[in-house]
Amino acid sequence: MCGIVGLFFRSAGRPVPQEVLRRMCRSISHRGPDDEGFFVDGNMGMGMRRLAIIDLAGGRQPMFNEDGQVAAVFNGEIYNYQELRRELEALGHRFRTRSDTEVLVHGYEAWGERLPERLNGMFTFSIWDGRQRRLLLARDHIGIKPLYLYEDDQVVAWSSEIKAILQIPGVRAQLDPEGLVGFLRFGYVPAPRTMFRRIRKVEPATALMLGEGGQRTWRFWDVEYEPEEKPEAEWCEQLRALLEDAVRRQLMSDVPLGAFLSGGLDSSAIVSTMHRLGVGHIATYSIGFDGPDAFHSELDKADTIAQLFGTDHHQIRVRPNVADLFPQLVCQLDEPMTDTSFVVTYLVSRLARETVKVILSGVGGDELFAGYRRYWGPKLQRLYETVPAGARRRFVEPAVRQLPVDRGSRLKLLFRYARGFLDNAALGEADRYQGYVGVFNGELEDVLTEEFAELAAQGGPDQVARYYREAPADDALNRMMYADLKTSLVDSLLAFTDKMSMTVSLEARVPLLDYRIVELAARIPPELKLHGFFGLKHVFKKALADRLPRAIIRQKKQGFGTPISRWFRDELRPLLLDMLAEERVRRRGYFKPAVVQSLIEDHLRQRADRSEHLLALLTFELWHEAYLD
Repeated sequence: MCGIVGLFFRSAGRPVPQEVLRRMCRSISHRGPDDEGFFVDGNMGMGMRRLAIIDLAGGRQPMFNEDGQVAAVFNGEIYNYQELRRELEALGHRFRTRSDTEVLVHGYEAWGERLPERLNGMFTFSIWDGRQRRLLLARDHIGIKPLYLYEDDQVVAWSSEIKAILQIPGVRAQLDPEGLVGFLRFGYVPAPRTMFRRIRKVEPATALMLGEGGQRTWRFWDVEYEPEEKPEAEWCEQLRALLEDAVRRQLMSDVPLGAFLSGGLDSSAIVSTMHRLGVGHIATYSIGFDGPDAFHSELDKADTIAQLFGTDHHQIRVRPNVADLFPQLVCQLDEPMTDTSFVVTYLVSRLARETVKVILSGVGGDELFAGYRRYWGPKLQRLYETVPAGARRRFVEPAVRQLPVDRGSRLKLLFRYARGFLDNAALGEADRYQGYVGVFNGELEDVLTEEFAELAAQGGPDQVARYYREAPADDALNRMMYADLKTSLVDSLLAFTDKMSMTVSLEARVPLLDYRIVELAARIPPELKLHGFFGLKHVFKKALADRLPRAIIRQKKQGFGTPISRWFRDELRPLLLDMLAEERVRRRGYFKPAVVQSLIEDHLRQRADRSEHLLALLTFELWHEAYLD
């Protein structure tokens, strides 16, 4: 696990200054406190910071082939590197280390640009071919590890974090207006855009070849939703076997390793599988809240799993100083986000880093096996459309709109989902999905000033709806899951999991996102993932039914949440009122001050739960202050 950086000047006669690479690496030293390395060959230079996990002594980077003509820097882990190493040795390649990084240089020699297809892991890498003077960049199948790219007419630059690119002389931090519209719409900036002009995200399963003759980009993998008819028991058997193999592969480590344990189904499945594989010492980590925020804690369920499997369990109950944490963590994220799980992920990562260097996480299960309540949408829509239009207008809509909503109550949270469904019921299928996952939907043009509202009215960035429309699936459920897999999972959930864990130099692995499990899940018929009307994650629960307590299998989804609604009325209130003060908002020129003040008043007086809207505005202002001011 590392952080990588690099520069490629388009002019062959312009050498890369190593001091710029050093400056870039220093800005991401938290990703790799153990070591650093650099390589410059004329107009190409690359560097890395290393968090040593495999072959602690021999795994230094950059890594070279036998004659030194192929060099690589790498962030992540290659879980099938031992099989690939044996295959490459049979082809005559000689290895000098036990590191998985060395597989990349010899694999490039053997398979060229098809190398990424052969890898099972989480990775971003850059490989320099000195003979042909060309560079190969790639990001893993799912997008577990981040990779950012900057381009202008003189240089191409890449890094694991945006803040490193901003260290390059001449690169200015400038707002991308379409990035802002995308962020307000979804609570994160959908790829390939970022919040910064000229800086973009390399999308998952994407490779780029750069050379003096030009540049080429291609996708080396995608998932196809082609359901196969098999007995449910057979699907469960295949899923259990593949989960065990994925966890077994991801246990490789020369340093202490543990697991996050929220008490939910996905993290419990990982811990159960570790125990089944005979891991003698399993360290687990949980976090919860005290007092009025206990609704957001599942420490009792985490305790149940920890006791069942005899783990070395670490847990904390916190009341964090969120007014100090928010500015710090938004800066670490590089971009603003509205999923407050980044706060909890940081806190539990900090706890885990006291005793381990690698953590296994249950991220990804909801997107693969239909775990989100929004997946009820297509079935509810069909039911809703059976109600006569007059009855909907006279009875259903007024009744639902009168329901009280708040994130701090399970019942009121359910009412919130009902309102969200109703708000989007009249839209077309792709727009309806986009409404389910959106933050500012119909209100977006209302809150933006004229310049930005015009951009929003034109449609702005359409990446999320595009993935839904282009999904390789014939049914609405799988189209939703494909769009989630390609957008919110990557650009929000995996992004903050990576950034928050790496902030404390902790490597986070996600066994459920082994691309083979993703492919298996795509072949499972949708009615086995969402069984009946409300049976979320049916086949996943069935596969684990004899391995986990009934209470864990049957519990309602929760996960690492935060009491953000209450925080805005208490601990975060001074920060909110200061950062979104009317004069400050007017001076910025992005949002209408009166609308922002109305949102704040609605929330503070509990007339409506505006926490997601306020979170978007607040994190944007914190980001703006950190990067643009």
